[in-house]
Amino acid sequence: MTMYRIFLRPAMIFLPFVFGFCFPQAHILNDPPFHAVRWVLCIMVFLACLQLDLSQLKLRKEHFVISGINIAMGVIPYFLLKFLIPSQPVLADAAFFTGITPTATAAPVVVSFLNGRVGFALTGFTVTNIAVSFSLLFLLPVVAGNFSFDFIRSVADTLFCVIGIPFFLALLLRKIFPGVKSLPEKLKHFSFLLWSFMLFVMASIARTHFLEHPEEPFSQVLLIGLISLVICICNFSLGRIFSRKKFCRESSQILGQKNTNLTLYLSLHYSGALTAMGPIFYVLWHNSWNAWQMYSADLRKLRRSKKRSLPRK
Repeated sequence: MTMYRIFLRPAMIFLPFVFGFCFPQAHILNDPPFHAVRWVLCIMVFLACLQLDLSQLKLRKEHFVISGINIAMGVIPYFLLKFLIPSQPVLADAAFFTGITPTATAAPVVVSFLNGRVGFALTGFTVTNIAVSFSLLFLLPVVAGNFSFDFIRSVADTLFCVIGIPFFLALLLRKIFPGVKSLPEKLKHFSFLLWSFMLFVMASIARTHFLEHPEEPFSQVLLIGLISLVICICNFSLGRIFSRKKFCRESSQILGQKNTNLTLYLSLHYSGALTAMGPIFYVLWHNSWNAWQMYSADLRKLRRSKKRSLPRK
């Protein structure tokens, strides 16, 4: 392993942000007919679910605890901000979409980079995404203030398209072609590129919002960023606190690393671009922590390899 590889992964996280802000025109990739956020989200969910062997998933109490905390981190900040700052409902909405976000499809990949238990992370990904998806059927109407049957059905249709279809398609292909389960490992770098591409599109969306709304108080954007940061710190910390010591690293990653592509899509669809700043900021916060973790892990591997290569006296 070289120093080049150590700095490559963090660069793949931060450079897309820089390019996205430099090229706000790229926001059209999320507009019709491209729908980049939706389709890349479907591909990432599909690839992640190809790794799922339901017979090998092992549920532990940590998975249910994490799912409960995951939902609570969306609900509690939402109602707290609704009560404390009723004049700025966008802050509560941003907190909801940030906190309710389930585990990222890339979380097991990062866990593998950190030499953690990938099976535990895959199970956590499955449980949190199922639990959050069902909870959104009831929580999104509360946040949107629309309890009509048509709205609830539209939420169900949206979630089924971006999560349900890729999930069941992956399980079906595994049943017909068992060999496809090795495909995600072979496409690990492709998944990382998709992740970087999503960061690029999201950064361009954020920059476009700033350009189109120059009158928007910057303090409001900073408040959303701060709320997102607090939620991020709580997630990574609570994952460690509410798990046994041997699973603390994996639990922290499951609760802290979020599938922001999903809630970015939902917040843009059901709330607005300013609300979507919550998940966008969260991308920056959790990927900053991921970059540091991966850098530290790679640096430790490099030092160990150098020690092994030194001639013995």
